[in-house]
Amino acid sequence: MIAFSGSWFRRRAALKKVVAEAYGRLSREALRPVHYEAQGVPDTFQGRAQMVTVMTALACGRFSEVGGPMAAALTERLNARVLDGFDAAYREKGVGDHSIARKVRTLAETHSGLGRALMEALHVPDSDDDLTDVLRRNGVTAPDKAGELAASLRRYQALFSAQPDAEILSGAFACGVSEPGT
Repeated sequence: MIAFSGSWFRRRAALKKVVAEAYGRLSREALRPVHYEAQGVPDTFQGRAQMVTVMTALACGRFSEVGGPMAAALTERLNARVLDGFDAAYREKGVGDHSIARKVRTLAETHSGLGRALMEALHVPDSDDDLTDVLRRNGVTAPDKAGELAASLRRYQALFSAQPDAEILSGAFACGVSEPGT
């Protein structure tokens, strides 16, 4: 029994470490100024939360390409970590405990809906029309900049797909491709 418990704790700690690595990389990338300055994402709390959701959807899409129980566990835990991050961000802003649950629930619903829509659109190869539509419809970016952001997301998708599965399962998502030629 002790060996099983130790193994379970080691697996849990390993998953936590991988999720922390992935969340850190994806969040930093989501907050890069290029998204807000050149790609029309509103530089607001909501806009930043949506970019975190966008990057999470890209990561979860790549996890689904890898498949298996480890990838499924990482998807679940990464999404939970994102919601914890939203909660922490509200607390940093000084939102009171009485309204924080409602605000986080609203962000969680947006995260879930937008994430699903993005994953579906990202699975349509060689067409940015669906992706651009999702970005516009959800107000992720200014309507005239949706094509630029969609192209950036396709570059991330290509970069993540080119990474070995082992890198992806370690949370080491390569980033920094939001502009052409980078």
